[in-house]
Amino acid sequence: MIKPLFDNVLLKKIEQEQETTSGIVLSSTGADESNIGEVVALGESCLLSAVNEGELTTGSVVVFSDVYKKITHKNEIYYIVNEEEILAVLED
Repeated sequence: MIKPLFDNVLLKKIEQEQETTSGIVLSSTGADESNIGEVVALGESCLLSAVNEGELTTGSVVVFSDVYKKITHKNEIYYIVNEEEILAVLED
């Protein structure tokens, strides 16, 4: 388990598939990757966390900036961002 420290947020990127109007699924390339991810864990100092009366909880889907650290742990890719790099929470 990776536990972010301070005001860092651990994310797992959600790959967005694009589909044409005729139903053909287009694969994502590196040039047009989206920065949408799911919150895996929050650091104890995150002001945005639900513990601190914020909007982020584990499982929240967010949009994040291009300022992140990419890490691989047990063959899984994760992203660590400072909470200031969380730009929006996506709601249904």
